[in-house]
Amino acid sequence: MISLALHGLRGGLGRTALLAALGYAMRELGERVLLVDMSPDNLLGLHFNLPLDQRDGWACAELQGRPFGEPIYEVLDGLCLMPFGEVAQERLDDLGAYQQPEVWRTRQTALAEHFDWLLFDLPQPVAAEATRGFDTDMRILVAEAEMTSHVLLGRQPVERYDLLLVNRFDPASSLQSDVVMVWRDLFRNQLPLQLVHRDEAFGEAFASKAPVGHYAPQCLASRDVQSLAVRCLARRQA
Repeated sequence: MISLALHGLRGGLGRTALLAALGYAMRELGERVLLVDMSPDNLLGLHFNLPLDQRDGWACAELQGRPFGEPIYEVLDGLCLMPFGEVAQERLDDLGAYQQPEVWRTRQTALAEHFDWLLFDLPQPVAAEATRGFDTDMRILVAEAEMTSHVLLGRQPVERYDLLLVNRFDPASSLQSDVVMVWRDLFRNQLPLQLVHRDEAFGEAFASKAPVGHYAPQCLASRDVQSLAVRCLARRQA
């Protein structure tokens, strides 16, 4: 089993939608995938038609003394999801011990019999304590080709990551093209870069409670995510 996490430079980068799309794309390639929502926002399940009032999740199970894997939902054959759940703000601090990397490494061993990939949707921002210490086999840093991301990227230890994923890229934008060109030059020998193009299908897919690859499999963004999935599988087999 390979564990993977998407780390966002800031909020609002579409990271959760990307993770849902990546999990679906891997499943389409024949992989067994478990998606784990580590964010108290508890939004990942909405990309797979879980009810809006769905409140159970691994965090709820932990706080209630139940097995952490009890609230696993099989959303498609070969694709399962473990929501965070709805937890009162004052109880979030009680979850600190359960969010540590070593805890999830132990759980990864237990889950390896059933899944090929363990994909984590981490909370924002990338500098948050829970995120900074969260260790996985593959770490993908999500950004947009704009100046806020450029400034924040300059503060990151890029050697920690395996890939820089530029979301919502618009090739018609001179600024975005310039930023990507600068990044390719800056990180040529440190951090590979991959693009996911701006596509209205992402927003439409979320409104339909589906990952973009299921909603619009032939759209440009779906093909970009399929390419990302193939890249991840190649890394696993290397």
